[in-house]
Amino acid sequence: MNDSLRIMVAGGGTGGHVYPGIAIVEALAERARVEALFVGAQGGVEQGIFERAALAHSLLPGYGLRRASLARKLASPLMVGAGIVRASRLVASFRPDVVLGTGGFASATVVMASVLERVPRVLQEQNSVPGLTNRRLARFASLVLLGYEESRAWLPAGVPVRVVGNPIRKLPRATREEAAAYFKLDAARPVVLVIGGSRGAHSLNMAGAEASARCADVQFVILTGRADFAEAQKRAGDASRVRILEYLDDVHYAYSLADVAVARSGASSCFELALFGVPAIFVPYPYAADGHQESNAAPLEKAGAALVIRDAELTGERLVKALTGLIENAPLRAAMSKATRAWSKPDAAASAAEAILGIAKKKETGVVTRAERAA
Repeated sequence: MNDSLRIMVAGGGTGGHVYPGIAIVEALAERARVEALFVGAQGGVEQGIFERAALAHSLLPGYGLRRASLARKLASPLMVGAGIVRASRLVASFRPDVVLGTGGFASATVVMASVLERVPRVLQEQNSVPGLTNRRLARFASLVLLGYEESRAWLPAGVPVRVVGNPIRKLPRATREEAAAYFKLDAARPVVLVIGGSRGAHSLNMAGAEASARCADVQFVILTGRADFAEAQKRAGDASRVRILEYLDDVHYAYSLADVAVARSGASSCFELALFGVPAIFVPYPYAADGHQESNAAPLEKAGAALVIRDAELTGERLVKALTGLIENAPLRAAMSKATRAWSKPDAAASAAEAILGIAKKKETGVVTRAERAA
């Protein structure tokens, strides 16, 4: 392989399908000369992420099917077929040593194209319940990288699997004083972070804003996404102690400052908060595919690292009660922080990178997997 690697990373639809791929490429770059091309769907959240990070990328037309209209579902065979044709051209042009699929429409078409082009393919699954795309493509994979041990049961027998945790971006740690200064808050006073994922979360935003108005001695950082920004500002408490932002690229400052986080339980949120040892109140998104956010939060709740509130039960009053119980109980927060750090897998990106390099070396030496022989 001559210590160099060409990798095509395909996936999107949510930040959770994009950031693990970026983290893996960062880890690969510490081990080899890497040329990476990221592939997503036109108009998807991934487009903005690629552009802000100045990543080499290509966008394919298409859309996911789980919540598509009936007309779009009926047209899906033509759409997927056209996507595979375009993805095949992209794979043939870029000539990757490995294709990495992280979920979503673009992942499906590019991974299928890699089968046709006989390029080794690795799937990366973030959630405890694998997504539909990865479940369907697993039997074609050279390797499937899992975030949760519980995911194995959802995949076909005989699929090569490695549980590495969920790879997360390199996030530097700030001191509490540095993080407080970033938000212009008081490092000596408790801070609650409300974070609903890359697109925000309406129920968390509203409950968090209302809680910030009721908890006069607590500071808040609320990341709303674009849709709820104005309404959250109206409902929130005193602006001197509440920071409301649509989006935060420097999220490590928020993690470094938070005494408690209120979050959806997407895989990225679970693993990032665990890495920073932040006690969490998870509110799983009730419409997540196959209830995977509830399953993501379950191991952390069982380990005593997090509390879980059902979305239907989340109100400002309910959140204030839960937050008060944690803010006023420093020993409990310390125990939760210790438990969440113990659960975290800080070497996930490095483990994933080593596995991918191993697949690339097998290709170079002419060793192929059972899935590749069958393709």
